[in-house]
Amino acid sequence: MNFVYEKTLTPRYEEDVRQLLYGADHEFVPPLSSRNDTTQASLLPGKASGQPPVSYFETMRHQSFLLAIDNDRVVGFLSFIPAHTVQLQETACLCSYVSTIIVDPAYRGRALTILLYQKLFEITQDPSVVTRTWSQNIAHLTILHRLGFALVMTLPNDRGEGIDTVYYQKEITHA
Repeated sequence: MNFVYEKTLTPRYEEDVRQLLYGADHEFVPPLSSRNDTTQASLLPGKASGQPPVSYFETMRHQSFLLAIDNDRVVGFLSFIPAHTVQLQETACLCSYVSTIIVDPAYRGRALTILLYQKLFEITQDPSVVTRTWSQNIAHLTILHRLGFALVMTLPNDRGEGIDTVYYQKEITHA
């Protein structure tokens, strides 16, 4: 397994990333196909268009990427926006903002998500890493806790009744 950092997604890996994203569309709450971009504020359940998440992909592809490559194929990725400002309660936070993380179902359970986050911790120049997810995304929440992320903000019922948006942050110490 190799890990590749790309400041913006190159054509070499674009189709692999697109296929992973399209395949995972409905694993997200709400589905990625109901969103316009990776940082939109309103995440109330929208109607999935029945089409792949083209708008989401078009926004995401201009972000930075960490790619997990096996046999010359992307089997997982983490997209992020370096030097991004996120409003956490009353505080503006400069961070590397993780917008999307997906691992091919055949490669899950191999700690690729953890490895992708660890690679991000190594390369980021920002003082922290921030991500958001939904309150029932137990697999991702377990990983975030294991990696030392702290819950910094909850938006109750932001994704529907009983489904909160939760923001997690990890401070990064640069040597």
